[in-house]
Amino acid sequence: MKKYKAILFAPDGDFVTDFYSDNKEDIWDSVNDMGSKWIFYPIVFIATDKTIVDTPEGLEHLKGKRITTVRNHIKNVYEQVCDSISEGMPLHILY
Repeated sequence: MKKYKAILFAPDGDFVTDFYSDNKEDIWDSVNDMGSKWIFYPIVFIATDKTIVDTPEGLEHLKGKRITTVRNHIKNVYEQVCDSISEGMPLHILY
């Protein structure tokens, strides 16, 4: 079984997993090459089965948190995230 996976969060906290590998860099490479199969750009983290182990720039404070904790956090700031997206504000300010 692969050690790491990508967690791709929607702004409302829903997520999917994709891009399994033993190497975090391979997952980031796959994420960067995933193209436009999403209507929006997801918030991407690298995780083990339950824990966030790597984050995008600006969200480093979520490293080491449980996936459920991050999901609940994203759900709690959903309306602020939507407002920020429409105003062009960087998301890391909210998270």
